[in-house]
Amino acid sequence: MFLRPNLTTSRRISMKQKISLSVALVFFITLTKSVGSDAGAIAPNRPTKFAPKESPSSCLANLKRPNGQCMISRGGSTASAAPEAILSSSASESLKMVGVVGSWFAFRNSVVTATREFWREADRTKFLLAGAVAGIVSRTAVSPLEVIATAQMVRGGNKNIMGELVELFRVEGLKGFFKGNGANCLKVAPTRGVQFLAFESFKLRLVAYKKSKMGLPDDADITLNPAERLIAGGFAGMIASSMVYPIEVVKTMLTMYPGKYNGINAAFRGVINEVGPKGLYAGLTPTLIAMFPYVGMEFMIYETSKIAIEAVIKRRMEAKDDDSTDYTLPIVVTLGLGAIAGAAAQTSAHPLDVVRKRLQIQGINGNPVLYKNTFDCIGGIVSKEGAGTLYKGLRPACVATIPGTGIAYITYEFMKVAFGLSSL
Repeated sequence: MFLRPNLTTSRRISMKQKISLSVALVFFITLTKSVGSDAGAIAPNRPTKFAPKESPSSCLANLKRPNGQCMISRGGSTASAAPEAILSSSASESLKMVGVVGSWFAFRNSVVTATREFWREADRTKFLLAGAVAGIVSRTAVSPLEVIATAQMVRGGNKNIMGELVELFRVEGLKGFFKGNGANCLKVAPTRGVQFLAFESFKLRLVAYKKSKMGLPDDADITLNPAERLIAGGFAGMIASSMVYPIEVVKTMLTMYPGKYNGINAAFRGVINEVGPKGLYAGLTPTLIAMFPYVGMEFMIYETSKIAIEAVIKRRMEAKDDDSTDYTLPIVVTLGLGAIAGAAAQTSAHPLDVVRKRLQIQGINGNPVLYKNTFDCIGGIVSKEGAGTLYKGLRPACVATIPGTGIAYITYEFMKVAFGLSSL
């Protein structure tokens, strides 16, 4: 670029001119390097004939521009490539984030779709859930009466219901009305859920058996008689009670000795520590014996009455040329039917209920062990306290059962409509 001055010419240049020329040369070289460095940061997108080709190994982290040039050369200055490298890194992170978010939405949609498909076909789960909700709502609504009934069955007493409620409120306050309700709901939710599920399953099996025995097609219309509904309900009650019986024992402990156990877990441990694991199943035999007529009669009376009333409503609508297919009973009628069914069931099974409570508490909290088994307990109560003792607590029990059973069936029918379920 520059012609090298010959020796003669350089001798003629003064010292001052030499210094000026040197300064100008240094400034020009510095400016050239600076421009070259800046130019590297804003290189054109298409390759030029002046752009040097660099080997892949000369690029740091293989970062290249679209024209093939390195953004950061190995061993070179990174100042010129820093802005573009940062921009490229940000874009890469953004793409990763978009991919993560997209994967999450795809996963969520697949889970929602699978859940909806499962829910459409999950009739058993719906019956289980409907029964559980019905049990929780009904037991919580009548918890004060349940507390009084349990107390009278265990310790006796002739005080009227209002007197018991006033005394309970005076001694323990509002929370006394709901002592043991947590354990009660923990017990009644699976109990009621399994009862309704097992009852519907047994009815389906009975219908299938009758169709097969009579040689009828699968779409034939078959109805169950009251005795068959009694059998289905009885076995459903026995299965449900056997599954959750330890919670029933814990509920009784929390009701009778609220200050002794600090919660459900403490009551479980207390029973096991005092009488061993067998204490969690004390009174199971009378319970299973009682559950067959209790639950069986309840289901039989409710459903038989409900079907009969719906048939009357249907005939009246047909007589009026009403094309409506809605034969849903009013809430008041459902409540009444449930109350009647509950009262009849409670009365039939109450003596065994008293026996069950007595067996549950013996040997715990200093109570003596008086009875060996169910029959020994019945005989002992009758001989020592009279036959009427077997019906101690029947009045508050019925007072609790009548609205409780009615509320349970109202809730259950509501849940069936919400879930799109139907019963045989």
